[in-house]
Amino acid sequence: MKKLLYLFVLLLAGCNAPSAETLEVTIKATKHEVAAFEPVKITSHVTVNNEPISSGVELDFELFNPDGTSIGTVKPTNEGNGLYSLETSFDGQGTYKIISHVSYGELHEMPEVEVTLK
Repeated sequence: MKKLLYLFVLLLAGCNAPSAETLEVTIKATKHEVAAFEPVKITSHVTVNNEPISSGVELDFELFNPDGTSIGTVKPTNEGNGLYSLETSFDGQGTYKIISHVSYGELHEMPEVEVTLK
């Protein structure tokens, strides 16, 4: 009976073990409301287990029109210390969506931010 209880405790402890890696990605825009052709900087910060990651990361920003169609993807600039950025502008009315597609090993995240033209 003691052996069975000991085995049960070991199994429970194994279920609570933390995962090996946690990918965290944030995306921000310097402005959320802009005029047509007004520059806006989009940044993503990438960490694994709370440590900034600047190498081995696959990262693209995908831009979407207000009607939901994709404008395309752009490689941002790697600024180091886990920070990636892109300066862009938009030319029509409505709300544009930017998705940060981030892959690191087998991990993948897709946070998004919106920018509205006033």
